[in-house]
Amino acid sequence: MRVPVTELVDNPGATRELSRAVPVEEFGKDSWGPAEGAFRGDVELDLDLDAVVEGILVRGGIGVDLELPCARCLVPQAVHVDSDVAELFVDPTKREDDDDEDPGYELVDDRTAIDLSVMVRDALLVDLPVRVLCREDCQGLCEECGTDRNLTDCGHRPDAVPDPRWAKLGDLDLPTE
Repeated sequence: MRVPVTELVDNPGATRELSRAVPVEEFGKDSWGPAEGAFRGDVELDLDLDAVVEGILVRGGIGVDLELPCARCLVPQAVHVDSDVAELFVDPTKREDDDDEDPGYELVDDRTAIDLSVMVRDALLVDLPVRVLCREDCQGLCEECGTDRNLTDCGHRPDAVPDPRWAKLGDLDLPTE
């Protein structure tokens, strides 16, 4: 998603707000990883674009509603992800030739725009919950038949005899606190 910034380039101190809902498709075709196909609405941008000597500083919040599966029973759960960002989009004409650092984000289209696609994708993916649960006491799926144990008791029970590979762990005397 390219955003024109011609009025900000070479104008330190100038600022502009960018607050709008953007369809996911505008951020390109790169993979969204575990969020692929889970979007339940547009990506909400509430950003400030500030002109600084080195380029354009983008600060603010990004939010999106997703539907992700419960880690135990796989029932889809509504999840809202909010990310705060603060990234500098460097003006390539201000970069020094001997600068060996990772270029990061840069102004594009001959210094007339910034591309927010990678920044938005990176910010949201980092803030995705590692594990989504429908509830804390979710019993998950039966290992034998796949029945959702939250809805019905299929009659299968975990083996009373522990796996022999883990038997020695039962001999450990660990503190309870």
